Amino acid sequence: MSAAAAASKVRAGGLGRTGGLLLLAAAGACSFAPGPRLPATVAELPAAYEAEAPPADTAPEPRDWWRAFDDATLDRLIETALVANLDLHEAVARLEELRHRYRIARAPLFPALTLDANGNRSSTPANTGLGSQFGGDGEDGEDGGGPIPGLSFNFPDRFEFTTYSASLGFAYELDFWGRLRNESGAAVRDFLASRADAETVRLTVIASTISTYLEVVAARAQLAIAEDNVDLLRERAELTRERYQAGVTNTFELYAIRQQYRTAESNLPGLRTAVDDAEGRLALLVGRYAGTIEDLLPAALEPAVDTTPMPGGLPVSLLEDRPDVMAAFERVEAARRRVGARRAELLPTISINGAVGRQAGAPEDLRFIDQWFSNLIGGLVAPIFQGGRLRANVGVAWAQYDQALIAYARTVLDAFREVRTSLRQFENERERYAQVMEQVADARASLENQLERYQSGVGDYVEYLDARVNLNGAENTRVLAERGIGEARLAVHRALGGAWVSEDVEDVEGVETSEDDTSEDPGGAASLPHRR
Repeated sequence: MSAAAAASKVRAGGLGRTGGLLLLAAAGACSFAPGPRLPATVAELPAAYEAEAPPADTAPEPRDWWRAFDDATLDRLIETALVANLDLHEAVARLEELRHRYRIARAPLFPALTLDANGNRSSTPANTGLGSQFGGDGEDGEDGGGPIPGLSFNFPDRFEFTTYSASLGFAYELDFWGRLRNESGAAVRDFLASRADAETVRLTVIASTISTYLEVVAARAQLAIAEDNVDLLRERAELTRERYQAGVTNTFELYAIRQQYRTAESNLPGLRTAVDDAEGRLALLVGRYAGTIEDLLPAALEPAVDTTPMPGGLPVSLLEDRPDVMAAFERVEAARRRVGARRAELLPTISINGAVGRQAGAPEDLRFIDQWFSNLIGGLVAPIFQGGRLRANVGVAWAQYDQALIAYARTVLDAFREVRTSLRQFENERERYAQVMEQVADARASLENQLERYQSGVGDYVEYLDARVNLNGAENTRVLAERGIGEARLAVHRALGGAWVSEDVEDVEGVETSEDDTSEDPGGAASLPHRR
């Protein structure tokens, strides 16, 4: 909280004079973290992406954006992957580690309390140490006393002491320069960056599942078309052989058809391998062994082909929904606060230590109130000479801050490029798909024409087989085009961080973001406001 904000609260809240002064004094505690900065390249981003399509009235749900593909099998695969994927489990474990590290970094902001209970018994000879200076050697002085004239007393042979104590101790460092608060704030930002990294893993797992599923669909379809083609070409080669034996055709056509048949047949093993490999990688994504996802993959896969154009005028601020942009932003904030922490280390530290408890010669005497004791120590430690280490630490922190700013700018620019490229790629794939569907329509019309000619006795059966082979070739191209448009739509989703609408992110249990941690959030001044 800045001093101006604190003063505003005093005026608005009508606090008493004493309370207002205390609040202003607390707000005046120094923080040497530099003010937020926004890279120039980020500030110059355009407001929206260019597109000819009108803005969309509806958009996928932010958390379940993959349902826009309208495929029940795909939904079931992704739901399984989100539960069983090992990469996600690893990311959650890393996030849990960072949550505990945040608590470790936050702990010094509070006093440390310790409970101490002990018993001590000592037995030493009287003629050693200080006892020897007061007659502890066992001999009296001239006046019948010890070595001190006029003083007569007898020392025991040994000094024996038994002491029992129980105390509550505390230690606290006054964070006057904001070092501990900046360290804690940096830990918060590290956690938020790690949370965004985990969201990146989640997005990657979903996208990989969709992409691999599309690959399985295409590979299965290509294999089915290839097997049908082999059957057609086998029949075509047999008919050509009969025509050659009848003297209707020549050896060139015979060997050309045989070569075409052998080539198609030799492609089948590779296509079967591609299907098996894609299904194996899909099994890994859902946390299963290869060959054990038959319950998730029915024999017939017919995903919907969505050629709806992307909504126009998508705001560039949607980039904030990308988890990698979130993570880069949080790491900038963490580096900024560490600059403040390292600068504060150049100044004195003020600490208070103390203890209060009871002490007695017997355990049962600890219950008496008059056996209490206390001590309180305040100290100030100022660095005088460290061989340049502290100033070098400041230099390292500044360099890391500059690196984080550059990485943030690069991440935003790369994200902008990916979105722009994916939008154009989707439009190109839509155009390609429309052209391919025209080819399929022409090939199907040719097949129907050849079938009609053959059934009416005008055409040749060989021409009908050739028309079927041509249609299979067009269908194979269609399969690739359908996969291409699905991959292109997925690329848009992935580039935008999922859906193209905003969503609120709930606080993560176990991590508190104090007002001091967010009061200097550069999101309010940046062209890419960061979501909370």
